[in-house]
Order: sequence, then structure tokens, then C-alpha cells
Amino acid sequence: MYKTIVIHSRSTYWTNPELSEEMEVDSDDLAKELEEKCNELNQSGYEIFTILPISSGNVVNGNGYYHTESIIIVARKK
Repeated sequence: MYKTIVIHSRSTYWTNPELSEEMEVDSDDLAKELEEKCNELNQSGYEIFTILPISSGNVVNGNGYYHTESIIIVARKK
């Protein structure tokens, strides 16, 4: 049996939203939540099968951005 969990990167912000400059993801926050969810799955008898980053972004006239929107954890019952 497999189980999937999605973690959204909540702590994202623009360094300059008016100019659509660089978007940053709080990697420390995302890593902490990833660790917590992996430990919860392990305690529930699941083994982590894979972790997939989901990127999102936009490109207009050759300029754009991409960021990690979320992470999907796929685990299987031990």
C-alpha cells in the first residue's frame, strides 16, 4: 500500500514584487516540515519511496522565474 503527502512551500516571497524580481523559498522551513512528515510516516509503519519537487513559474518575453511550489512524498507500507 502506498501513501502520498503534499507539502506546499508557504514561506515564499518576492525580493521586489513590483519588478517581478527573484522569488525565494524558505528552504529551512520546507526542510523542517519535510523531516517532520517523513518521521511521522516512519512511525506509522511507512517507508519513504521517493520525494518529488514540484516546480512552478512563469516566463514572459524571455524573462521569468521558477520556484519549488511543493514537495510530494510517496511512501509504502513496510
